[in-house]
Amino acid sequence: MDWTLIQSSTERLFFRYLVRRGVLPLGRAVCYLGRLAAHPGERFRNKTYLKGQPVDEVVRLARECYGEVISSRLSLKARACVRDHQARGHEIVILTGSLSFLIQPLKEDLGADWLIATSLARNDHCFTGEVTGLHPRGVNKRRLILEHARLRGWDLARSYAYGDHIQDFSIFEIIGHPVAVNPGWRLKRLARRRHWPIRYF
Repeated sequence: MDWTLIQSSTERLFFRYLVRRGVLPLGRAVCYLGRLAAHPGERFRNKTYLKGQPVDEVVRLARECYGEVISSRLSLKARACVRDHQARGHEIVILTGSLSFLIQPLKEDLGADWLIATSLARNDHCFTGEVTGLHPRGVNKRRLILEHARLRGWDLARSYAYGDHIQDFSIFEIIGHPVAVNPGWRLKRLARRRHWPIRYF
């Protein structure tokens, strides 16, 4: 979804939004970024910048962030592509490693049928900063879409998938119609070798 539907990293935009709103103090934000730099392998699962934050307040701010910052970065070509699939009667799944409550407004905006995204654990109405469930990244995306398709009786050989990163290969190899969107050089090279369509949104 990031760099395909949305021309940016949605969670990075949200992080900056929280800093600008004063919800995430600058000192705490700098410490968090320092921890990520020291442990880069944790950067996709480490959500400790939200630890102790009230769930309802963060969800409200996420909706405001979508309206003020993210929605304007929704690619018009991507929106048109989604509408084309909807006109053909296709169900739309947004599969992303971004935060589920941050992407929920996008799901509603597009009229998508399903959202598979990162969920965070909660304790006493506050986020713990820990990811719960299977984190939708890399091979986990493949596991999640296989389970989703199994439960709904979908034929993945007749399905379409759009992605921009080489990690999306784990999905592309089980989908009948993979499409590389704004691909990095590794995915672009692979797409050319496999004769997959390449599109730019």
